Amino acid sequence: MTGDGSFWEHLEELRKRLLIMIAALVLTTAVAFVFSRSIMGVATIPAGGTLLALSPAEAVTASLKLSLVAGAVVSSPVILMQIWMFIAPGLYRNERRAFLAAVASCLLLFIAGAAFAWFVMLRPTLLLFRSFETGVIHGSWSVSGYISFMGMFLLVFGAAFQLPLAVMLLTKLGVVSPQTLGKARKHVVIALLVVSALITPPDPVTQVILALPLYLLFELSLLLAVIARRSPKKP
Repeated sequence: MTGDGSFWEHLEELRKRLLIMIAALVLTTAVAFVFSRSIMGVATIPAGGTLLALSPAEAVTASLKLSLVAGAVVSSPVILMQIWMFIAPGLYRNERRAFLAAVASCLLLFIAGAAFAWFVMLRPTLLLFRSFETGVIHGSWSVSGYISFMGMFLLVFGAAFQLPLAVMLLTKLGVVSPQTLGKARKHVVIALLVVSALITPPDPVTQVILALPLYLLFELSLLLAVIARRSPKKP
């Protein structure tokens, strides 16, 4: 097989996989939009109050946002399968195992982070925000603003929970060592506060709320890094 033929075959394979992923996302988003009222009812439970639509199209826009997120979650197995089917033929057996392990760990950590945000952190955070609405300050949250905040809140915690995987990877590659990270705890705390400030909405409450579990994840990462360093290396 010539190089040109191989390139065009890979390009055609990529086009086919992308079309399947887009079709899966569009289909699941459309189905989610049909049930958007029920999904919106569940999503707005933590708000604990009435949400306003500040423009004629805001309720529809918020429903579309929520439907797109729900469609992306439901279609993610199909999307991941298509990505795997595209890249798997070019990997060796050990590379396939390593890739699958990394993807599975990444997904599990992301789900754990999003679940932690939803079941543990979201309601107290919103109640804390409500507590500042006193005196002449009366909170009237828009439905679009709430959906955007909730989505970013879950996304940030899901991404933050990738910290143990990143530390283990850097340890395996020899970039860092558990001893070095342990001695740099003070600097890590400052770095986590800076990272929290960059990836959260511009309020100190959310930044501290994110920084605390990030530090606990850092300590867990140190423990996993020690285990990874002590595990015997395969030839």
